[in-house]
Amino acid sequence: MTDDPEEEEESLLREAGQWERPSQAVLPLFHKCMEQKNFISDDDLHRIGRATGLVPTEDYLAISEVVSIGTFYQHFAFHPMGNHVIRVCLTTSCLANGAQKILRSLMDHLGIGLEETTTDRVFSLRQDQCMGHCADAPCLMVDEDTFLRVLPEEIPALLDSIRASNTCPPSRPLGSPLQNEPVVFSGLTGTTTAWMEEYRAKGGYQAFGRVLRTGSPEDVLAEIERSGLTGRGGGAFPVHRKFRGVRNQPPPRYLVVNADEGEPGTFKDRAIMERDPHLLLEGVLIAAYAIGAGKGYIYIRSEYPLSYRILEKAIDEARREGYLGDRIFGTDFSFALRLYRGAGAYICGEETALIESLEGKRGFPRNKPPHVFEKGLWQLPTDVSNVETLANLPAILGKGGDWYAGLGDGRSSGTKLFCLSGHVRRPGLYEIPFGRTLRELVDDLGGGIAGGRALKAILPSGHVSRFLLPHQLDLSLDYASLREAGAMLGSASVIVFDDRTCMVDLAYWVAAFFHHESCGQCTPCRDGTEDVYEILVKVVQGEGEESDLEYLDILGKYMQEASICGLGVTAPTIPMNSIDQFRPEWEEHIRDKRCPFGVCPMKKHRPLAFPPRRSRGFFDDVPGLHPIDP
Repeated sequence: MTDDPEEEEESLLREAGQWERPSQAVLPLFHKCMEQKNFISDDDLHRIGRATGLVPTEDYLAISEVVSIGTFYQHFAFHPMGNHVIRVCLTTSCLANGAQKILRSLMDHLGIGLEETTTDRVFSLRQDQCMGHCADAPCLMVDEDTFLRVLPEEIPALLDSIRASNTCPPSRPLGSPLQNEPVVFSGLTGTTTAWMEEYRAKGGYQAFGRVLRTGSPEDVLAEIERSGLTGRGGGAFPVHRKFRGVRNQPPPRYLVVNADEGEPGTFKDRAIMERDPHLLLEGVLIAAYAIGAGKGYIYIRSEYPLSYRILEKAIDEARREGYLGDRIFGTDFSFALRLYRGAGAYICGEETALIESLEGKRGFPRNKPPHVFEKGLWQLPTDVSNVETLANLPAILGKGGDWYAGLGDGRSSGTKLFCLSGHVRRPGLYEIPFGRTLRELVDDLGGGIAGGRALKAILPSGHVSRFLLPHQLDLSLDYASLREAGAMLGSASVIVFDDRTCMVDLAYWVAAFFHHESCGQCTPCRDGTEDVYEILVKVVQGEGEESDLEYLDILGKYMQEASICGLGVTAPTIPMNSIDQFRPEWEEHIRDKRCPFGVCPMKKHRPLAFPPRRSRGFFDDVPGLHPIDP
C-alpha cells in the first residue's frame, strides 16, 4: 500500500479481482492491511468494503458486515499496534512447560498487559492459541518469527536485541521433526525443506504420473478402499467413501485441504508442510483426480507463516513443472490450486466453518444436512480432507493398498503421526503403526516422565477427549480401542501430565480456551462456555461453592446435547471429567480454599490472565480483557 488513497483502493480492487468472487477477498485484504501497518483503519474498512462489494455507500453503518467479519478473527487488529507484535502461546503444552512465567516476564519488562502497547509504540503484547510447536514448548512469536523453548531469563536480552536492531534475532535451528524410524513419512526425517528437485529424486510424483498415464479415477478409489485409509484429522471416516460421495455428484467439484491445525498439542501437519510440501501436493493431485475436482484450496492457519511461505514456493514449483494447470501433461485433467490464509479461529478447523471462512465470511458452522460432499464451497460438491490424510496417498498408490492395510492392527489400517508433548523426556513427532500401546509411545519412545516424576494423566487428543489414567497405559493406540475406553484418539495430540499438575488449574485454562474460541452462533455453546469459564474463575480464586460442581455437570450435559457443532459438545468434557477423576482436588479448592499444588491464585490474587473473548463478529471492537494483576 501507499500513502495515496486512490492507489491503495486500486491495489485492493486488483487483489479482489484475483479471487473467484470479490467477497472471497475479504480475509486476504485484511491480511494485506495488517502486513502494512499491523492494524486495519476505518478507511481500510471502507476500501475493503467497496473492493469486495460489501459496502455500496459511504454510510458508516454500511460497513457493519465488513466489521462483523474482521472482528470475528483473532489475528486482525482494529486499533494501532506497536512496531512489533509479541504473541505468547497460552495453551496446554506451553502452560505445562512454563508459559505463565514467560508471560509474567514479558509483562514485567515491557510494563504492559495483554492487548496493550508500550508507550514508545515498539511492542504490543497479545495472546495466541497454540502455535503448533508443542514439542518445543514454551514458545512465542515476534511478528512472524517463532522462538522455541524460551526461558524467562532470556526475555530481557530478546527485547533489547529487537529494540537495538528493529529486527528479530535468529531463532534456534530446528532438527528433524520425526523422532523415530519412518514408515510412510520418510521425508520428515530431514532438517531442511525438500523442494521439487529433491522430492523427485526420491521418487516423488511417480505415483501421480502413473495414475494419470495408466489409471482411472475408479482405480484410485479402489486402491484407497483396499488400503482402509481413514481421515487423520480426527473423524476417522473412510476416505474412499468421502471421495466417492463427491465423485457421484455433478461437476464442478472442489477439493479443500484443511491445514487449520488448531487443536492444542497438534503439530503433525505443520511438519509435513514445512519439511515435505510436495508430498502434500502430490496427495492433493491424486485426490483431485479421484474425485474429478477442477479447483482446490489449501486453507492454512495464520499461526503458520513459515508453512504458508513454503507451500507458496512449492505450488509455484509444481505449476512451473506442469503438475498444476490446464490439461496436465497433455491429459484431460486440469487442476488449479491456491492458498488461503485463516486468521486465528479454532472453530475454522470444523469443515463447514472452514468453508464459510473460505467464502470470505465469519467461520460459523453450518447445520447438516446437507453435507459438504453435496453442498460445500459455493454450495457445490466439495471434499475437505486433512493434510496428513492426503499425504498418505502417494505411498498408497505407489506401494499398494494391501501393503498399507497390512501396517495396521486389523482394527485401524496404516500408521499415524502422534504428537507427543507435555511432561515427557523426549517430546516430539512419532510415526507409529496402529496397534502399538500408549505405554510404548510414552515410556519407550518418549522416554517416560521428565524429571523422574510419576504419571498423573494423559490427554490423548488435545482438548477434545477425556483423560486417560496410569492404569490405562496398555491401551492399544487405535480409534476403536480409545473409543471403547471412553476417550478419543482424534488428531493424536498426546499431552502428558506429571503428578505436580493441578487438575483444577488445567480445567480453568481449557475453559478459558473454549470461552475464547466459541464462535457464538448457538446459545448452548456461546452462553455455556462463558458460564463454565466464570465458574472456573470462581474456583481458582477461592470463591467456589459445592453447588458449582453439580451445576457444571448439568451445564455440560446440556451443551453436549444441544450445541450445533463439535466445539460445544467437547468444550465441557475436560472440566467434567476432571471432577469425576480428581474430585478430591476440587473439594480442597472449594472447601478448604487452598490449591494443594500452590498453582491457583485462590485469594492471594486474580488468575494471571483472563483470555480475551472474540467479539464474535459484532461492532464491539474492544480488547475484551479483564484487568490483569501481575
